[in-house]
Amino acid sequence: MQDEEEVDALMQLAATMAHELNNIFTAVSGNLSLLEDSFEHQSMNAKVIGDVIQTARRGIELSQTLQAFAGRQRLNRTQFDLNRVVASTFADLKRSLLQRIDVELGLTQSDCVVATDEEKFAHVLEELARNAAAAMDNRGRLVVATTSTVLKERQAGRLPPGNYVRLSVKDTGRGMQPDVAKRALDPLFSTKGGHHGWGLARCAGFIRQSGGDILLTSLPGKGTIVDVFLPCDGAASRQRDDEQIARHA
Repeated sequence: MQDEEEVDALMQLAATMAHELNNIFTAVSGNLSLLEDSFEHQSMNAKVIGDVIQTARRGIELSQTLQAFAGRQRLNRTQFDLNRVVASTFADLKRSLLQRIDVELGLTQSDCVVATDEEKFAHVLEELARNAAAAMDNRGRLVVATTSTVLKERQAGRLPPGNYVRLSVKDTGRGMQPDVAKRALDPLFSTKGGHHGWGLARCAGFIRQSGGDILLTSLPGKGTIVDVFLPCDGAASRQRDDEQIARHA
């Protein structure tokens, strides 16, 4: 319970900071853009102001990342078949990021649909694939599976009981030490040099904002499994049932 309270407090702090940072950097960027217009394009003053504007815009991006981690980003929620997005995204990734990796898809057909931002969910898949590829040095086996599951109280993270779709991404990479795996979803933590470490934190924020959760299991030399749980959209599932009944009536 104490860990959950600490996470909630951290997310609330991140959301507050993100809001204030966004206001500050947006104001700085906007006013400097007006000032930039008053100088000749090739002048030294214009160059200096342009550099500061770019820095302010990076600050805006940081605030958006904080909002994602805190589960406060804007979502374009739609109902969609998770299997369709998984199959399409990994087909694209197989032609680019995962060319030298053996990708196995095991997608269980289900009437369960999810309701969240489809584009951002695809970005989650890309981030998970990118991390897996790095852990395997771009050679290995990646197993991606989906199943429908009914969760009981506290069975997976902090999720309430109900119907969920579970996405599992398993790699055969180098794995992580327990202390590293425990922090893998934390903001600004990364095992990759030169990386800001926001990728998995943003994924976790988005999944939790969507009503789900993301869990990570890893052992040194044994690879890593990332499990993503998203709730089935009850209204959409009932609509599908009604349509099936109507077709067979």
